[in-house]
Amino acid sequence: MATSGPASYALAPLMAADVAEVVAIERATFRFPWSAAAFLSDLNLPYAVWRVVRAAPEAAVVDAGHAAPWRHRRQPDPRPLVAYAGLQMILDEGHIMNVAVHPDYRRRGLGELLLLDLYRQVRPRGVVRLTLEVRASNLAALGLYHKYGFAVEGRRPRYYGDGEDALIMWTGRLDAPEAQARWEELRRSWHKRWSVD
Repeated sequence: MATSGPASYALAPLMAADVAEVVAIERATFRFPWSAAAFLSDLNLPYAVWRVVRAAPEAAVVDAGHAAPWRHRRQPDPRPLVAYAGLQMILDEGHIMNVAVHPDYRRRGLGELLLLDLYRQVRPRGVVRLTLEVRASNLAALGLYHKYGFAVEGRRPRYYGDGEDALIMWTGRLDAPEAQARWEELRRSWHKRWSVD
């Protein structure tokens, strides 16, 4: 079980009914946010994995797992959506597209929870490395990604709309025994820090 203060959290697949809430967080987080149409388009890709975190009344991290496909839920979930992340699987690589947490819920371990959840979702599907781009100035994100074994392996000059460079980060092989042990230790550490057990 995990919580931070009065809030608890539920993990679930991102569904079409969630996109308005995701776009609101996207706009509060990024200078050049994705549109609702971009998220809806990505949801249709068979190789995309999108996950959300909702504030839950229960004192636990609840995983809704692989619920029915997104198109089967038409009504919005009444619990507030507070974070989301997604990636695309390309052969044996997972390209993390976005990780974002609502400003009111930052510094509560939700970015880590989403990274751990993405790892759990894609490892059984044969993904052996993760990659992402991150702003060179985003020190908080860089610290989180370094903690989870990402290393800078390149730079995309002027990648972002305002001209800032992106750093290209990669993990080592996730199927290596030492990597599996690292992710398991990070998972245990997260639960110990944020647990209410």
